[in-house]
Amino acid sequence: MISRQSMIVAKWEFLRFFKWKQQLISYLLMMAVMAAVALWSYFTDESRKVYRIAVPAQFSISNTEQFQFQRPTIALDEQLAQLKDSESWHGVVTVSPATAAEPGVVLHTLAAKKWQQQLETELNNYFRQQYATELQLTPAQLTRLQQPLALEYVYLDEDFKGKDTPEKMIALGVLILLFIGLSTAFGQVLLSITGEKQQRVTEQLYAIVTPQQWMDGKVLGHSLSAMKAMVTSALVMLLVFIVVSVVVRDNGVNLSWVNWGVLAWLVPFALLGVLLSACFMGAIAASIDDPNTSGKGAVMMITWLPMLFTYLVIDSPTGTAMTILSWLPLTSFAAMPVKMAMVELPWWQPALSLLLLVAALWWMRRLAGRIFLRGMQMYGKEPGWGQIVGWALSNKSE
Repeated sequence: MISRQSMIVAKWEFLRFFKWKQQLISYLLMMAVMAAVALWSYFTDESRKVYRIAVPAQFSISNTEQFQFQRPTIALDEQLAQLKDSESWHGVVTVSPATAAEPGVVLHTLAAKKWQQQLETELNNYFRQQYATELQLTPAQLTRLQQPLALEYVYLDEDFKGKDTPEKMIALGVLILLFIGLSTAFGQVLLSITGEKQQRVTEQLYAIVTPQQWMDGKVLGHSLSAMKAMVTSALVMLLVFIVVSVVVRDNGVNLSWVNWGVLAWLVPFALLGVLLSACFMGAIAASIDDPNTSGKGAVMMITWLPMLFTYLVIDSPTGTAMTILSWLPLTSFAAMPVKMAMVELPWWQPALSLLLLVAALWWMRRLAGRIFLRGMQMYGKEPGWGQIVGWALSNKSE
């Protein structure tokens, strides 16, 4: 059980980096920025406007919702003059003489615009149909030539949900959130522990709390900050999805693709994983004398390896590598939620993996406490790795 002293330290460490007023202001600013981007995209969306395009008289191209193709009877010079002066149309299309070996198409406009890419697509389709007519291809034959290979995947494993979105996107989102959480914990743990060690406040704090209680409080407080960063990032992702769905795509909000069961399992796995990683980070940080010259800070980044290993095998969620990662306590906090997002698993598998993760956390907590006890009392030089291992294997952490 976590002692009252550890909870006090945890509260202080969490509130040290959490200012609710500034957090609220940042949320409001973030929403304002997203709203401004959405409004800007809406008012500058060129796909909602109808454009008049002058084409040669022999063109049999049909109008679309975005383009009206007009066939003026005036000379080309006069067409271009009207385009420049009064914008009777938004573009003038000309072609090289029919005697040319490879007819060229020229689009005359006042300046570059985004809608010109859509017009290029329409012209490509028109000329493709014209070439097909010259080759005496039927519309059905042309359509068949334009169709990509329809390769269908059939998976015999009924528990496999699929390799495409949204399952894979959920899995990638899990890895991104974990990376954000561990990055937050990395910065705060390193700053907090090394700063206190350089200020030599260890002796005073040891008179109030034991080293293990101090370590437990720090780990819990910074882990809560990391979880806050993950929740904030998840809300940003959700907000972006809603803005894109409602404003840009005009499809409305549809969250049916969200696997709420996976998200429910993600919370304990993420919290325990961040706690486990923070314990390791705290132990290494306690052995650092000067963070500006020490090379041990890079060792703390080992905690990012579970996300990297999981990402490398994300396309084989039922493979041996993913299975090992999802059961190994040091990597299961990243691999098991990803696997659950892509494979249907019985409830006992994530539950047993979670239990093993709890056992690993308890072991890492005691190990970190032993290193923290001696590391924070060592000034002037850094301990060697052999000395750190010796501290970890000792029995004293109070």
